[in-house]
Amino acid sequence: MEVKSPQPKESDHKWSFFFLCLGFFALIAADQLSKHFIKRSFLNYNFAFSLPVPIILMYIIYAGVIAGMIYYVLKNRRRLSFFSKFAWTLIFAGAASNIGERIILGYVRDFIYISFYKWTGVYNAADGYIILGILILLFSSKKNYFN
Repeated sequence: MEVKSPQPKESDHKWSFFFLCLGFFALIAADQLSKHFIKRSFLNYNFAFSLPVPIILMYIIYAGVIAGMIYYVLKNRRRLSFFSKFAWTLIFAGAASNIGERIILGYVRDFIYISFYKWTGVYNAADGYIILGILILLFSSKKNYFN
């Protein structure tokens, strides 16, 4: 006899959404606080991975990518596991924090220096959120451990 797992109740979705929203704002606050208290930072006027892209093109890319992500998440929200939703929350929080900072200040503050072999970069907590979110999505889609 096959045992089916019960469908989540509507109230479960509401609590899940509440905690993910709370996490979204907490992650942004943590990123901005980390940038506020850091003593030395690199002011990144360029696009992702420090690519020199004209500012108007940068915002067009941001708008297109964010719109695509929102469309995907809304279309698939009922099928996404909680861990996938958490991963998307990480990605959206990282993007919102960096894009908001770029809009307000004109640049993004990076302060985490990473050097590995011949590769070097300067990042911030929001970049880490995005990378962690992508890794969770990749891992969960390949292994289905989180569904």
